Amino acid sequence: AWTLGYLALALAPSFPVFVAGQLLLAAGMAFNSGTDGALLYDSLLAQGRGEALAEHEGRAQARGLLAMGASALIGGAAASIDLRLGHLLSAGGAAVALGLALAFREPPAAGRAHAPLRQLGAVASHLRQPPLAWVFGFAVVMTVFNHVPYELAQPYLDLVLGESAGPAATPVVSGVVIAAMMTVAAGASRASGPLGARVGTGTLLLGAMVVQGVVIGAMAAWLHPVVLLVLLLRSVPAALAGPIQLGVILPRVEGRLRATYLSVQSLAGRLAFSGALVASAGAVGELDRLDHAAIQTLGAGFGVAWVVAFGLLALGAKALRVGSPPSRSTPTPG
Repeated sequence: AWTLGYLALALAPSFPVFVAGQLLLAAGMAFNSGTDGALLYDSLLAQGRGEALAEHEGRAQARGLLAMGASALIGGAAASIDLRLGHLLSAGGAAVALGLALAFREPPAAGRAHAPLRQLGAVASHLRQPPLAWVFGFAVVMTVFNHVPYELAQPYLDLVLGESAGPAATPVVSGVVIAAMMTVAAGASRASGPLGARVGTGTLLLGAMVVQGVVIGAMAAWLHPVVLLVLLLRSVPAALAGPIQLGVILPRVEGRLRATYLSVQSLAGRLAFSGALVASAGAVGELDRLDHAAIQTLGAGFGVAWVVAFGLLALGAKALRVGSPPSRSTPTPG
């Protein structure tokens, strides 16, 4: 789906083909959502190594982040020549990923999955477990806050670079910044498991949220090239939180429901972010491009939301101490 979707975007002769490409990309994301983490955990369980989930997820995530960094460098350079080149290169990467996926060996099946509606009911029933409910809420909130710097990065770079750099420079600089972001995040991902074991799950996840708040606040408060150094931390919170979240969730959810559970959690986060985008559009009005005043307005709004969300999550963090999964692969709650 991703290969065909990127090809459609690169070669689209008409708007309907462009729409079809977007739908194919969405389908690919839906198929992948939750599947990778569940497959990794099922494979580790089959080898009797379920407790090593956070370590292996951290490594896999780090490699993925480094690959994203390389693709940002290449894609930024390609986009400065022709935007279609980025889509063509992405199609090639998706084709390689397809070949790798076909070479995977499936772990033993954990039983037949329920019908879709029954699966949704089963997901909801799992949210009665306090640790799962807390992490679900955290994941939804962080989906919103993780995307805010990403959405603001391009207009922020335009403003920092100014008119003198020219429109062709922004994709290249953006690619360099994103590559640096991914490199920093890869290091954070590898450190996630050991750091969580040292400070505790709750402390690490709330700390990741603080880092993201600092990034958003810096972009809103100052328009200066130095802030690009702070922007390098943009992907660190997700890199720190990802392996730890899976370590809390997957041991508490049965095998046939794991991918669906993660997918529903991801969908909830994306729906929340969609709502945030609608609210943001209403806050800044009709602008051809965001100026720093608009970024400050958005930053103030998201700042208030961050304070409320952080306070609620901090108050409820004791939920992580309730019960324990059948097979622990997470650091001690704290």
